[in-house]
Amino acid sequence: MENAGKQSGIKHIALLVLPQVQLLDVAGPCDVFTGANLFLPDDKAGLKYQIHLISGTANKIIYSSSGIPLPCTHTIYDADFPIDTLLVAGTDLETLHEINADLYSYLQNMTGKVRRIGSVCVGAFVLAKAGLLKGKQVTTHWKYANILQRTYPDLEVNVNPFFIHDQGIYTSGGVSSGIDLALALLEEDFGKPMASEVAKHLVLHLKRPGVQSQFGNAISDYEMLSPFTKEIRDLLKDKLGQAISIEFMAESVHMSVRNFSRVFLKESGMTPGRFLEKMRLDQAKNMLEYTEMSIEMIAGKCGFGNAVSLRRLFLKYLSISPVQYRKNCTGTE
Repeated sequence: MENAGKQSGIKHIALLVLPQVQLLDVAGPCDVFTGANLFLPDDKAGLKYQIHLISGTANKIIYSSSGIPLPCTHTIYDADFPIDTLLVAGTDLETLHEINADLYSYLQNMTGKVRRIGSVCVGAFVLAKAGLLKGKQVTTHWKYANILQRTYPDLEVNVNPFFIHDQGIYTSGGVSSGIDLALALLEEDFGKPMASEVAKHLVLHLKRPGVQSQFGNAISDYEMLSPFTKEIRDLLKDKLGQAISIEFMAESVHMSVRNFSRVFLKESGMTPGRFLEKMRLDQAKNMLEYTEMSIEMIAGKCGFGNAVSLRRLFLKYLSISPVQYRKNCTGTE
């Protein structure tokens, strides 16, 4: 795929659009690539980008999640131009069940014909079902990362980066992360100074600080947990400031430690210790956002011996300190 689709002149960028797509999934990358055309030097003016919206259905009008129609110039059934970069925009998980199998065949056929292929947000699920992500490290919207990992266990899903490039495949996180990916692709093509100019034009960071997972919870939404995992979460939620052992968890549900650990890993996808750690992280994040408690006090209420331990946990999962997290969320330290 690395050598496919290379050409002089216009670089054709195709956004594959599905029903219920969020507008920013499409508009963000489009504005980056079209913005780049404004800054091309004279000696590269002939290498401009041209954007195409390709419908993932037989209809050339696709309705976005906000109800705004997106007119596509082509569909997967009639797109016959040489594509340089193909990005699959996201949609909602329910719409994924309605996608025609022809879409996956189209993506499989495009492998090797395009120079780059990638996804924005939930578009990673489409690439995964097409079999293009096997054995690769990928990302998607933080809210759906656990679902992607459970559905496709042969992937390595990393919720932290805003985008990931692995073996010619690019995946990006939730919604606005498509802009981060597009800027990175622009930098690949024309260098950092050009990408920086476009980022400034769009009033954006070229490299956004922090990680994607800082915007979501470390533990999946309650309704997404299994009944067994919900039971353990409910047991622990008011005890996070206390010392909690795996023995205590197992005894509470009348199981041996060994059997409890095995069942919990199967039900939640993580060890009981990791689950407890993430619950404490989520509580600390909430307190940093919505209270004025000191870092030391929050550390104590979340079951950490001191602020140093809390800082280590934040750096482990979010790559930023509690102080920086509070500043990013509230503007205060």
